[in-house]
Amino acid sequence: MQPLRILQISYDMNLGGAETLVMNIYRNIDRSKVQFDFLLHSPERSAYEDEIEALGGRIHRIPRFLGYNRIPYDKALGGFLKAHPEYTIIHDHLMDSASETFRVAKRLGRTTIAHSHIADVPKSLGEFIRGFFRKDLWRRSDYRFACSEAAGLWLYRGKADFTVLRNGIETDRYRFDQATRARVRQAFNAAGATRLYGTIGRLEPQKNQSRLLDIFKAVLDRAPDSILVLIGTGSLEAELKGKAKTLGIDRKVIFTGPRRDVNDILMGLDAFILPSLYEGLGIVLVEAQASGLPCIYTDTIPQDVDLVPALLNRTSLEESDGAWAERIINARSEATERDICFREVAEKGYDIRATAAQLQDFYLNLQRLNQ
Repeated sequence: MQPLRILQISYDMNLGGAETLVMNIYRNIDRSKVQFDFLLHSPERSAYEDEIEALGGRIHRIPRFLGYNRIPYDKALGGFLKAHPEYTIIHDHLMDSASETFRVAKRLGRTTIAHSHIADVPKSLGEFIRGFFRKDLWRRSDYRFACSEAAGLWLYRGKADFTVLRNGIETDRYRFDQATRARVRQAFNAAGATRLYGTIGRLEPQKNQSRLLDIFKAVLDRAPDSILVLIGTGSLEAELKGKAKTLGIDRKVIFTGPRRDVNDILMGLDAFILPSLYEGLGIVLVEAQASGLPCIYTDTIPQDVDLVPALLNRTSLEESDGAWAERIINARSEATERDICFREVAEKGYDIRATAAQLQDFYLNLQRLNQ
């Protein structure tokens, strides 16, 4: 018996939060029953594509929907779906274009699933335009998921029901290990009492790393023997590196680029910092808590992410750089044992095996309904 093939739609499959969640699920579903194939909109090959193909997934591409190219996009998507009748279920992670995708897909009798990965995006002209293209998503999606209650209310506008699908992680991989910590700290030249701090995320305005550099400057004014690690890549990389140099802290700031060993790096840190302007959930905070790290993060991030209370420190962006710095310097993990935190994260429902099982059952039930 052939597995049910689900078409996952994304822009690319690089190392972002939503993409990593999809891959975590993909690794943990029963692929003899459910297979993932991908419809991507970037012409460039992305980080996870080799693994997708190794797991049996197929990768397809069409041009990206940009609003003004509705007719050619509809033609390309419609032609693709007609050529691939096996994709009866479509799971779209592109919130800005999913409404248009679903308009075409539903005309061809496909079942559509929307997925909200973000919440509370600040108002701007660009957001107003994107919001216009999202306005009918709630009615054009047959089923709706969200990474948090806030993310679902934001995308579906309170007009349709949705299911919170927790952004599970492979909790066992984040179990704190002292030998790994020593190796990571040596790699980053963080010897002895040096405090090693870090953040993970695309180098884009949403993640607010520019403010983080100001905050870290205040940290260094108080605790000179500190290092900051920024994991990720993005359009602001050159600008952020230039700012670090202007602030005179560039020798204390390490830009690692994208990394596949985030679980190990977290073990080497002394605290995790996330000053994002907005998040749907903040899966990196789930990972940091599983590793037993104290977390200093924006107080507007959805409370769904609060899993290990002893580690958490919500902080307003309206507080001064110095106030953030004091919270970071005073953060300690002694309040809880680092090597047991992964269990608490799993017990709160954020183990990927539970997430994968939930979604697999959902897909298979849909298949039975469609027969």
